[in-house]
Amino acid sequence: MKLQNRNILIVSNEKWGDVWYSKHNWANELSLNNNTVYFINPPEKWKFSNLFSSKIKATKYAKNLNIINYCNRLPLTRFELIYKINDTIISRDLRQWFSRNNVKEYIFLTFDPYRFSNPKQLKPIISIYFIADKYTIKREKLLIRNADFLITVSPALNILSEVKKTLTLSHGISETEFQPDAEIEINQGYILYIGNIDYRLDYSFIKQALINLPEERFVFIGNINAPLNNSIFEELFVQNKFSNLTYHPAVHFKKLKNYIAKAKVCIAPMNLDVNGNNINHHKLLQYLAQGKPIVAASFKDYESNDILISYRKQEEGILHLKSFVSIAEKNEAIEKRVSFAKKYIYKNLILQIEDFLLKNKI
Repeated sequence: MKLQNRNILIVSNEKWGDVWYSKHNWANELSLNNNTVYFINPPEKWKFSNLFSSKIKATKYAKNLNIINYCNRLPLTRFELIYKINDTIISRDLRQWFSRNNVKEYIFLTFDPYRFSNPKQLKPIISIYFIADKYTIKREKLLIRNADFLITVSPALNILSEVKKTLTLSHGISETEFQPDAEIEINQGYILYIGNIDYRLDYSFIKQALINLPEERFVFIGNINAPLNNSIFEELFVQNKFSNLTYHPAVHFKKLKNYIAKAKVCIAPMNLDVNGNNINHHKLLQYLAQGKPIVAASFKDYESNDILISYRKQEEGILHLKSFVSIAEKNEAIEKRVSFAKKYIYKNLILQIEDFLLKNKI
């Protein structure tokens, strides 16, 4: 099956906006591959009037990319029986909406383990569950059983598979991410982190890095979702105790490359005690596309690959940082990182999915 000239429904547990994750990038790239994409946002806040209508609305974001908003018919969908009834009603309403709008023979591609656990109710030509994160919820198992195919971004996620038709890919990178295209307001020469600033970060490591490299500026770009009862987070991002830490609110995904281009070193200081935090991270390819050295916690998917500078202990990571800010990089190292990232451009991943579907006679 060719992923061209198709109608594709993409279900996301993260709303369309400036912050893009795998699902947003896939929606954009598939729309650029001559498909008409319908990106289905999480449901809006429930109101009593929703009992009578799902309030389905479509907004055109780009030529082949449409954003779909809707409301749950029933409240309290955390309860399983109510969830199943609501899911059936919403599936019917969406199916009828697509029919009225002459959207036929569509592919169902979901990144969301919380909704549409029985894709067949939408009557797609095929259904695919794309697993980009590690979840431990009951509904995901139901979705896995009901989906025609699974795609994962890491072998570590294949343990969730209960069907044989599984394809393992990496995260992807757009061809437009390899060169900056605009000036930014921050002077070059800093240590950079991009991504959510939340419970998944190792704040102890960040604090020690700030203390041990007082002359270096650390720039963090992303949304802040304050972790509960974390005094070090409070020191860093609320009390602003470190003058060499600069926080910048999230910017549109497509602008991040301009900040990455001016960094000395990029970091991924993830807390490996958090479930699923030691597998492939999307931001790594963004860093590598610009040829930047990455000092990162030890990720399982990169254990046999020296493309990252991994650490298991804080002291080790800080020594790596000190090394990279004090020496000039060799061109061969930069080119190696860029070449690595180029292997995972979306057009190559799309070809792999097409081959996978063809082998399964689709």
